[in-house]
Amino acid sequence: MTEDTALPVQDQQLPPPRDYRIATPEGWERIVLNPEAWDASIARIVDKQFKGVDNAPHLKAQMRESLAAQARQALAAGGLELYLSLMQAASVPLPGSLLVTLIPPRPGRTPPPLDDLATAFAADGDDVRMVDFPAGPALRRRWSEAADAQQQLGNTRPVEHLDFHLAVPYSEAFLVLSFSTPMVELAEALDGLFESIASTLRWLR
Repeated sequence: MTEDTALPVQDQQLPPPRDYRIATPEGWERIVLNPEAWDASIARIVDKQFKGVDNAPHLKAQMRESLAAQARQALAAGGLELYLSLMQAASVPLPGSLLVTLIPPRPGRTPPPLDDLATAFAADGDDVRMVDFPAGPALRRRWSEAADAQQQLGNTRPVEHLDFHLAVPYSEAFLVLSFSTPMVELAEALDGLFESIASTLRWLR
């Protein structure tokens, strides 16, 4: 090969994407996990949730503090964005959330393939399988946990989770889309919505 011959494009190491984009349906609200910016987003969400209700200052304050606590916890875990569902169907709330988390590379450690992660999660009893999205293959993991009443305004029911793990192209990082809902009865129906949202992920260059 002469000095003037370039490697084929598929053999060149491309840079990782600079960002990503996710589309959510109407009725979902976004909180950027930045302490300097999330107060305004939280206030907007609380105002929408209590629209037309003027005699519940204590509940509004409780919701603001709960959302702020969730935002702080999500940021500490590496979260980038938090989306909350204010959707309703026939006047019935459809509560749900999406936390987007970046798992950065660990110096000196090669990240495990998604198939190995799937095997580990399955060994714990989780419902796992691989799915193909436009953004690339994703590990789909469905699991449940006991509720945290302090974080969820007194909810004491199990919380259903649906996570999607994707490898960030041309890097050793992962992006995790973590959906959850306390509506156990609607969890399977909401899975379709959650997967549809996850499928809108696009890498930006």
